[in-house]
Amino acid sequence: MLQTLSTLDDVQSMYDWFEQMRETQPVWRDEKSGCWHVFRYDDVRTVSTEYSTFSSERRRPGGFARTTEGSTNGQVRMGRSLLTMDPPEHRQYRNLVSYAFTPRAIDRLRGRVADITQHLLDEAGGSGKMDFATEIAYPLPTIVIAELLGVPTSDRPLFKRWADVLLSRQLSDAEFFRPQNEQRDHPEMQRISHTFEEMSDYFRQRLEERKCTPGEDMMSDLLKASIDGEHLSMEDTISFCIILLLAGHVTTTNLLSQAIRCFDKHPHALEQVRRQPEMMPQAIEEVLRYASPVWRLVRTTKEAATIAGVTIPKNEMVFAWLASANRDERQFPEPEHFDVTRTPNRHVAFGHGIHFCIGAPLSRMEAAVALPIILTRLAHLRVAYEESPELFEGRALFGFKRLPITFEKEG
Repeated sequence: MLQTLSTLDDVQSMYDWFEQMRETQPVWRDEKSGCWHVFRYDDVRTVSTEYSTFSSERRRPGGFARTTEGSTNGQVRMGRSLLTMDPPEHRQYRNLVSYAFTPRAIDRLRGRVADITQHLLDEAGGSGKMDFATEIAYPLPTIVIAELLGVPTSDRPLFKRWADVLLSRQLSDAEFFRPQNEQRDHPEMQRISHTFEEMSDYFRQRLEERKCTPGEDMMSDLLKASIDGEHLSMEDTISFCIILLLAGHVTTTNLLSQAIRCFDKHPHALEQVRRQPEMMPQAIEEVLRYASPVWRLVRTTKEAATIAGVTIPKNEMVFAWLASANRDERQFPEPEHFDVTRTPNRHVAFGHGIHFCIGAPLSRMEAAVALPIILTRLAHLRVAYEESPELFEGRALFGFKRLPITFEKEG
């Protein structure tokens, strides 16, 4: 049954449910929320790819609505978002930041990622135990994306507080799709609304500073950018910065923690990558498939659509379950088996089609650089399950708020 992820037992229950739904109800309508759910690999790719039918554009709930003159009626000042655009607008806006994620640009960051990893291990590695999620997996990608944007990494505690509010408890489907007037009075929506207000005000101040003193960073580049001869509005620029800050670290944070958990649960795989370090990129792809950091995408039908013999009416919300697609036995032989030699491995952990995660190359590089350093310096690493690892509570993301580990002290 559809449930919130609170514990690792919940995660396994969901995987079991996915398997059942792929076989019995590959397209299912949840009567409680009125939303549709798609589970099979081919169907998830269809929903992710065919934007003319399954649109990313949707009317946001009350707490996330876009306004242009401040915050009114509990609504947040937000510009347009790459996550909720269709072509051609999506392509135009995506091109504004794509230069930062080219192979050449990513390659230039490798040395910096290695230095940050070593520094974080120096800070955290003296006692033989640590919270891997908060001491390594969160700060590493946060520092990288903050430096790309041009915001002080000294503001990391502020970024973490925002992320904790937005990720610590994701709204249920029924809560998320409440009528707008009900959402304004919902305590969780009020917290989220306030957090987005703080983020908006923060980036507004930083962008105003960049107007006076441009730098060699993405905020300065966005202020100079234009589409069809017109510069981005301040609201759109702020929205870009917020999305890049959040999306730029969340997936990598989850990927790093999931890699440690997977290697802990499958020591033979860990031995393989220790013996053959060149296998690490392939192992990372298997982590992405086996323990998908992002569990689902949401789309809206622009017209009636038939999938697996079931017709979904126009203007319906559809969830495409990436985590289920990545365990579909029709695409992946022995999907429950963690196999770092798996090939081909055409997982959809980063989505598919025009909304394929723009930061995927950065996330892959950060993991490929950091994990060998971590595994080398933290000998006999194991997850301390007796200290109760803590998941982000929700259905959209599979990541750890806390992941206690123990290891052999250096020296």
